[in-house]
Amino acid sequence: MYKIMMFSGGVYKFNELREIVEDIGGFILQSMVMQTETMMHLAFPVEEEPRIRAKAKELGGKLKDLPLGGAEIMVVVPSLGKHHAVDPMCDIAEFLRRNGAITDMMGLARGVGRRIAQMTVEERAIINECDAAVFVFGNFKECIEEKVKLCEMIDVPYIIVGGPPASDVDLPHYVGGVGRRTSRMKRKEDIEKLNEMAMALADVLEEKRIELEEDPLATSPLFIKEMIEMLLTPKATEEFPIVIHMDGLRVKVEAEDEEKIRDIEIGKRKLSEICEIKKSLYEGYLLEILPEAVAGEIF
Repeated sequence: MYKIMMFSGGVYKFNELREIVEDIGGFILQSMVMQTETMMHLAFPVEEEPRIRAKAKELGGKLKDLPLGGAEIMVVVPSLGKHHAVDPMCDIAEFLRRNGAITDMMGLARGVGRRIAQMTVEERAIINECDAAVFVFGNFKECIEEKVKLCEMIDVPYIIVGGPPASDVDLPHYVGGVGRRTSRMKRKEDIEKLNEMAMALADVLEEKRIELEEDPLATSPLFIKEMIEMLLTPKATEEFPIVIHMDGLRVKVEAEDEEKIRDIEIGKRKLSEICEIKKSLYEGYLLEILPEAVAGEIF
């Protein structure tokens, strides 16, 4: 099992930390080096955390846990109208990114109306491509309890965010106190509420991680990401050309590169033999890694 953290510090000897991560079988997920500052997202075996912390302290840097690292989250609102897609939606997405997640946003085409709200088949399929979803509803308890039917249609873990306090709404994975508002969530109590929401999402993702550990994947998504990057060099203008999922990856490449990806050798097998590869309805291609029990040994 890998732990994902963010290192921030100076540029002095920061490559020593990179070398240690690679030596212990870890990965550098993202790296940004500026004139006097370095930021790196690191993934490494959990048991090696004391060694990483000791090196970061030696370099005078800081480590921050990224509880949502390695997950793509869809933030969903009933519509893109002014009554739904207001400041909390953007604040929620940004806060999830600061905790390591890759976030997408969706406004439902037919989500307006307490009793008539619907989710199309294509919208449901796009949400199911992600690791989890955050449904952002409004201030009315009756409306939230009615629209929970939208959440129950999807197959991935989710949490619900709304205005009424959690004590007044009897729904699983519900976080209250984040309703419609006209100002940004930047006060202390707002940040605490956003942190509560992020931890609730981390809890439902942890349940999914436990399920994956009971039926392990044929190989780690982090390893496949590294192999793909060795073959396909990302363009300088691309942002997150490969997005890590808990059970696979989203690879943002053109159609002509699909065959190259299928033929990548992972141990004794081709990538197409250990992954289900399909065109995403949203962006790029989805690689869903098969369980080891299905794919068999690859090394």
